[in-house]
Amino acid sequence: MTDSILSSFQRLRAEDPDRRMFTFVDDKGNDEATLTARQLGAAADRVAESLRDRGFTPGDRAILVYPPSLDFVEAFLGCLAAGVIPVPVYPPNPFKLKKDLATFNAIADNCGARGILTNGTYDRSRTAGSVTSFFSSDTPRWPSLPWYRTDKLRASGKEVVWCQPDSATPAFLQYTSGSTSAPKGVIISHGNLACEVTANAADLGLGPQARGVFWVPQYHDLGLISVILSTIAGNGRTTLMSPLTFLQRPSVWFDVLSRTRATHTAAPNFAFELAVRKTTPQQRAGWDLSALRAVMSAAEPIRPSTMDNFFAAFEETGIDRDVFFPAYGLAEHTVSVSMGGRSTLHIDKTALESGKVLPAADGVPYVGCGRITKPDAVVRIVDPVSLRECGPDEIGEIWVDSPTKGLGYWGMPEETEAAFHARIAGSPDDVEYLRTGDLGFFHDGELFITGRNKDLIIVRGRNLYPADIEDSVRDCHPLIRPGGLAAFAVEVDASEELVLFVETKDKVGLDERDAIVESVRRRVYEEHQLGCHAVVVGKQGIVRKTTSGKVRRSACKQAFLAGEAA
Repeated sequence: MTDSILSSFQRLRAEDPDRRMFTFVDDKGNDEATLTARQLGAAADRVAESLRDRGFTPGDRAILVYPPSLDFVEAFLGCLAAGVIPVPVYPPNPFKLKKDLATFNAIADNCGARGILTNGTYDRSRTAGSVTSFFSSDTPRWPSLPWYRTDKLRASGKEVVWCQPDSATPAFLQYTSGSTSAPKGVIISHGNLACEVTANAADLGLGPQARGVFWVPQYHDLGLISVILSTIAGNGRTTLMSPLTFLQRPSVWFDVLSRTRATHTAAPNFAFELAVRKTTPQQRAGWDLSALRAVMSAAEPIRPSTMDNFFAAFEETGIDRDVFFPAYGLAEHTVSVSMGGRSTLHIDKTALESGKVLPAADGVPYVGCGRITKPDAVVRIVDPVSLRECGPDEIGEIWVDSPTKGLGYWGMPEETEAAFHARIAGSPDDVEYLRTGDLGFFHDGELFITGRNKDLIIVRGRNLYPADIEDSVRDCHPLIRPGGLAAFAVEVDASEELVLFVETKDKVGLDERDAIVESVRRRVYEEHQLGCHAVVVGKQGIVRKTTSGKVRRSACKQAFLAGEAA
């Protein structure tokens, strides 16, 4: 078996204790805190010892509620060292407590947590500022669990013995973002993690000399596994920053990339659009990004025009377009499925609507998400209804089996059986596959993603992908927010009809609203020969999204049907 993350880190801690592993920067890009291997190991010791003193035993679950910080890294590793299963969650938003606490309580109930770990930001004993409103008596119910701070612990001086898990032992629970359903806790084993970080190192060229800069959320699978845990395993040196810092000042990301001579970074598609809009030619002229070797893009569909615009705008920085590294993955597979996309393929629109792949110069563009590089991985394209393998020119659901396939959903045996133990009808092999729920196809050995199976809009026998419809209307009126679109189908008189949610950049009057609706209807008909049952225009927030920024089209549909679209 490949070394576990714990054994890899313990070896690194002993051989190179002063190696700088993590740096956290403030909202101006200045170094705020650092962790060497020695410091991280000592902090994990303190957390592990504290957990044991408080009655936690191996296999117990602890919810981690932290702002973006190195405190989170220390607490996570401390849980692993104690054999406690960490459950990282998105901190409830004080301005959306009713909604966020419902999810928080559901996670606490589902995982059967013994306690909650946090730092001073969410100290319930404090009585000042936002903490008062966060925990005030008139807020919705919090789970009746004890909260423990981990940022003020002191070492006892005793030797702390770390757990030595086997490959099948659950390491942590990764709750899915819920883009199409309620969050589920994916059980990620130590063996899954060991295989994943080893594959990451090979695919991305990671090692002691790699220097990464990342703002992707620490509770999201990409940020947690591909960044934080990969670094703990020894795959380079990492600078972290808050996602809010990037959203408020995208220039900070590039300031730090340039200053640190970073070799690796990652972000979803929207980030590259924001970078072009929110940085100036003068700023770009001052950045040197020539050291970058891999700029991964994952977690949402990649638009070819986004990348064209980004690399054109950032040409003066010295960044090489060949470093662009599209990838595809999901939490249930300990993140990565395919890596290193290199192709853009245009598909005939009519063929696409019938579930076929027919290259055409003027067709719908799709960016490839790379090849299946993980050893022993098997990926099939399967008809989601008949469960038979698709032909080479057909679009189907992506099914995958490999050593990084998760163990299942915590406390959900039926859902686990359906999602993690699928078999291809008529196949002689006995492989049990993970059903990803994503649709796609292979072309020249590269995997292409077309959309989510549950989001597919079927109108009069035509298969329409919501992202294609959203993409076609994003620039049809200057007041539309580029990332504020959701297309979905509702049943009207026993047939499916199209509905669009459209967010505006600013507050609009009735005349402007009517003009936006008319522009959207016209563009949808011109591009897709399709009428809209409804176009709902509103301020930012009507398009429901996950914490990682994915559009929750099912939630938008539920809101529309319940009359809660505004």
